[in-house]
Amino acid sequence: MMAYWVIGILVVALVLFITEWLPLPVISMSVAVAFYLVGAVDAKTTLAAFSNATATIIVCMAIIGEAVFKTGGAAMIGNVLNSASRGSERKLVFCTVVLSGIMSGFLSNTGAAALLIALILGVCSSTGMKRSKLMYPVIVGCCFGGGITIIGNTSSPYLKETLEGLGTGQTLEFFEWAPLCLILILISAIYLSTVGFGLMPDRPNNEDTFDASKVKVVDYGNVPAWKKWIGLGIMFATLLGMIFEKKIGIPLHFVAIIGALIAVGARLITVNEASRAIPVSGLIIYAALVPVAKAMTNSGVADMIAKGTLSALSQVNSPLMVLCLIFLIITPLTNFMSNAAAIFLFTPIALIVAQALNMNPKAMITVVRFAASIAVATPVAMPANSMAVEPGGYSFNDYVRPGLLLTAICVIVTIAYVYYFYPLAG
Repeated sequence: MMAYWVIGILVVALVLFITEWLPLPVISMSVAVAFYLVGAVDAKTTLAAFSNATATIIVCMAIIGEAVFKTGGAAMIGNVLNSASRGSERKLVFCTVVLSGIMSGFLSNTGAAALLIALILGVCSSTGMKRSKLMYPVIVGCCFGGGITIIGNTSSPYLKETLEGLGTGQTLEFFEWAPLCLILILISAIYLSTVGFGLMPDRPNNEDTFDASKVKVVDYGNVPAWKKWIGLGIMFATLLGMIFEKKIGIPLHFVAIIGALIAVGARLITVNEASRAIPVSGLIIYAALVPVAKAMTNSGVADMIAKGTLSALSQVNSPLMVLCLIFLIITPLTNFMSNAAAIFLFTPIALIVAQALNMNPKAMITVVRFAASIAVATPVAMPANSMAVEPGGYSFNDYVRPGLLLTAICVIVTIAYVYYFYPLAG
């Protein structure tokens, strides 16, 4: 009976995620509470993720990112855009994708998008370049750059914990997916500055439809230079500490705590600014959806779905075809719902399929992660996507036209990468 309750909750959750009739954090918490009420998980499991190491990393890295933003360190990096473009929209498109991708690997996707949108608006105002050509590249870079590091988004730490919890001895390194992400960023930059450039809308900047002054632009003129360099130093030192976690003997979340404490202690930002920087919505979505896998396992739903999937794949003897089918299922769906929700929903199913077919769980997790993260074809796929709608003057179809071909290209590249660089056999 419990299995049917869990299925019902998941169906309702899926509808709500797709339609967004309620805010995503409300949906996520409602799912967690519903699982507890039907007995699929206990209270400890329901609340555990709110205080685990991953949640700590999310909070602390957000504080460090805010310190870098407030002191002008991020803006200094972003100013490279104007000089690198040399007055060319196509060059600026290329540079925007690359820079937003790299920045989103170390800052939140939303934060990186907000910063880059403000910088691009400034460039457009001073040069006359079209906003309609330059807002979409921002969100594309943010989409693919979040996987450069394990702390680039909320789902990657969850996948790391899940993989380690299987007891296979496998783990996800800090820069595990950096090569693939950088490839996707470069491909996207080339595509949008060539073929995709003509697929993006070409509209004049109309101040009647968008007030550029509404975008937050920070004046760094009164910020002492030493704060900027200390902020950047803290960020890079924290990242280095995480990279060499095993050598220094300090866990990732403690490294993040130390970095955040130094940022606030050095008065780069105030306590109130640090508090406001915490991505509460993202944290709630992450923590509330972690019990999904446990509820699906405890109720037998994961096993039921996996058996159905295995039955459908019984005639498929190629692991490569399995990977392709996962993309065909998840990627269209993730363009209409939260990427994190898609990852939390499909990861336990994919791992059961991997076990039954004797496939490498690390390869399967990688496929699920990227299948759920190629989200550039709609304005609702990610929060960053929706941020570009107003300043770019975009409609729904303005995302679809350049996004469909880009999605197809990135899916093919990702499948090829996993096939050649991850052993598919378990």
